[in-house]
Amino acid sequence: MKYRALSLVIILWFVTCSIFLFMNMPFIYTSVVHVLNVQHDIKMSSRQISDNYLLIIRYLQSFFISDMQTTLPINNVVRIHFRDVRGLILLNNLFMVVITPIVIKILIVLRKNHYLWLLKSALRQIYGCSVFIFVFSLIDFNDAFIFFHKILFRNNDWIFNAKKEPIIILFPDQYFMIGFVFVFIFVTVFYLILFRFINRSTQ
Repeated sequence: MKYRALSLVIILWFVTCSIFLFMNMPFIYTSVVHVLNVQHDIKMSSRQISDNYLLIIRYLQSFFISDMQTTLPINNVVRIHFRDVRGLILLNNLFMVVITPIVIKILIVLRKNHYLWLLKSALRQIYGCSVFIFVFSLIDFNDAFIFFHKILFRNNDWIFNAKKEPIIILFPDQYFMIGFVFVFIFVTVFYLILFRFINRSTQ
């Protein structure tokens, strides 16, 4: 049971690291914006869109920035939702920072005591569950996206009106879908690297 719990923590660690990487790769966002021609919909240049995105990302990841800066008009609904998102992102990054040295230390100890092989079965099970969730969510991403919002947020402030809250145009659904796929791909890469490490350590 403890190895299943450890495997779950490791997979969650992979997820938090992947989310952090995705958020700090702005070229993915700018590529999506360019392909979808978002600048036409929001009547802003590509540079302005990129600058606004970076300002928002900095706000979401900083404990020291109290107000979200953007050239777009924002109302109380936008402020509340992005404040809620900020709380989740900060929690994600905090978990990643705290758990990274702990997981690495545990893996080193398990390797030293020749117990790494005990993780293999549990890791397969937890990763298999994540594959099921990913495939199920990707089949009907819109409903899955709404479902996760209802779980993560206690209010309906995430439901934006493009006319009243034009900032939503900066974040098309396709961007979140790409982010979802990106996170899964990186989780898979981390999983395969860890499995290779376990196999090499148990030979």
